[in-house]
Amino acid sequence: MQKYALTGTPGTGKTSVSKLLNEKVISLSNYYKKASEGKTKDGEWLVDIGKLNQILETSNSNLFEGNFAHKLDNIDKIIVLRCDPNILKKRLEERGYNKEKVMENIEAEAIGLIFSESIDYVGKNNVIQLDTSNTDVESISNIIGKYLDGKIKVEEEIDYSERILDWY
Repeated sequence: MQKYALTGTPGTGKTSVSKLLNEKVISLSNYYKKASEGKTKDGEWLVDIGKLNQILETSNSNLFEGNFAHKLDNIDKIIVLRCDPNILKKRLEERGYNKEKVMENIEAEAIGLIFSESIDYVGKNNVIQLDTSNTDVESISNIIGKYLDGKIKVEEEIDYSERILDWY
């Protein structure tokens, strides 16, 4: 059984999309407390990926959702949700993220940090990316469902790197 990671920058739609999939999805955020030594001063979990891997070792799921999903052991393929940084900025501000955290996340999205890390972990042929900027969660979950079933091939190219020029 192939194991998949559903990952992306905060605000790209991972959790919303995963709730609509016809798969047993493990949400990593449910395990952050167990796999952490505590939180930062900003309230973020300091997740120990090694501990997280140990906790999930016996899981019978084939799909893991979360910011760190692409870093898990034994992942075969990675689905990276992407979002235009200008749209992502609005989403994160609506969530109440402070200015520093918003900038950190939209910069990471603009340079494709998680996509790049994913390629490092499993190779380019095992990573797909989907743009959630202007597509509803139902459509994204349908695409992912078809991809997981082997019914479609996804070859979307996404590059937001030029957005950085607008900010400085």
